Amino acid sequence: MIIHLLNTNPRAVERAIVAIYNNQTISEQVSEKTQFRNGKGFNKIHDRYGSYLAKWIINGGTLSQEHLNKARNMAVFYSKQLVEIANGR
Repeated sequence: MIIHLLNTNPRAVERAIVAIYNNQTISEQVSEKTQFRNGKGFNKIHDRYGSYLAKWIINGGTLSQEHLNKARNMAVFYSKQLVEIANGR
C-alpha cells in the first residue's frame, strides 16, 4: 500500500522524506550524517542527500522531477521504516 502511494503521489514522497528525516536523531539532523545504526532515519548512503531534500521540503520547497524520482527511490527503500512510522512505532 505504501509503495503504491509513493509511486503515484508526489506529495506522499515528500512527506515520506520528511518523516524519515524526522526519525533521525537531533545530532544527525544537525550534522547531516548518520551516527547510529538504529534502523531509524537515513543510512550513511543517503544521509546528506536525504537531509538536503527534507530541509528543502520543510522550508516550503517542492521537488523537481529529477529530485522527485531520486526521493521516490529512497522512500521505497525505507518503506519498512515508513510502515513503522505510520503504525506509531
